[in-house]
Amino acid sequence: MNYLKYPVLVLPLLFLLATMYGEVFIPPNELFHPEGAYGYILWNIRIPTVIASALIGATLAISGAIMQLLLRNPLMDPYVSGTASGGAFGAVLSYFLLAFNLPFSWIIYVSPIVAFVFSMLSTTFTLLIGRRAGVYGLVIGGVVVSYLFSALISIMLTFLEERFPEVPPLAFWLLGEIEDVPWTSVLILLIIVLSLGVLGTHTARIIDLTSISDDMTLSKNVDPNKFRTLWVVLISLSTAFIVSLAGIIGFIGIIVPHLVRRLGSGSASKLVPYSLVYGAIVMIASQIISDGALGFKLPITAITSLLASPIMMYVLVKGVANTGN
Repeated sequence: MNYLKYPVLVLPLLFLLATMYGEVFIPPNELFHPEGAYGYILWNIRIPTVIASALIGATLAISGAIMQLLLRNPLMDPYVSGTASGGAFGAVLSYFLLAFNLPFSWIIYVSPIVAFVFSMLSTTFTLLIGRRAGVYGLVIGGVVVSYLFSALISIMLTFLEERFPEVPPLAFWLLGEIEDVPWTSVLILLIIVLSLGVLGTHTARIIDLTSISDDMTLSKNVDPNKFRTLWVVLISLSTAFIVSLAGIIGFIGIIVPHLVRRLGSGSASKLVPYSLVYGAIVMIASQIISDGALGFKLPITAITSLLASPIMMYVLVKGVANTGN
């Protein structure tokens, strides 16, 4: 288990690389004594964005780890309640109303708030659909809500593409884009990470019991359905803020928990804190590639999906093999 701690040593190096690469390359000598334009970019744009990337990765990784345990499914992610598709719908709706000069077009000026509201609305729908059906009800409810909002997004994007050629940047955002994050948002992300990390570690024993059996959870005088619902709401609030800030960043919540399990532990007491660290590492590394390390920008989800594909195939194949045995 000790080797799980080694990647922490990678964080400072990744942080330095992430502060260098972006739309404007900052030379290494300017990192420690920044002046003029470099100083402004570094302190007001680059550093808060890099810190936000690490915190977003940590949040998604912790959330994915907890959801996989609580819902007993190794392919669950933080967006299980339809949070991502609801938030994306709110963001696209803002642009759609403005583009066609429809009522309430002014909401474009508060688009992140609209995205957050629809994220929570989608979560509410999921909880209403699945409240009587336990684990599988939540999963099925999330799938239904995701398909509903995804269909509406596709319809709006089709209309927008016919009228405006500048829609691709919006599609780019929908696949994850972290840039120009204000320090206030960084503070909120820090509070979210600390809250999820502390609460996840504090309730690790109950999370482990719930992942095994509802009866074992009841033996500790904890209602498993209420416990899951509480976590779904907390994680949905957290991911809703991330979607409103940076779009849909996929697969981090799937990749990292499996990486941690392969390296040492699957219990919540270890999975939660190590997922926090590894989530930050994977996210910063993805951000470096996304932000221009290859000479051009890429959506973050395009990078994380490449990392996730072999892991998901491994999990599926292993699951089929175990079933066969």
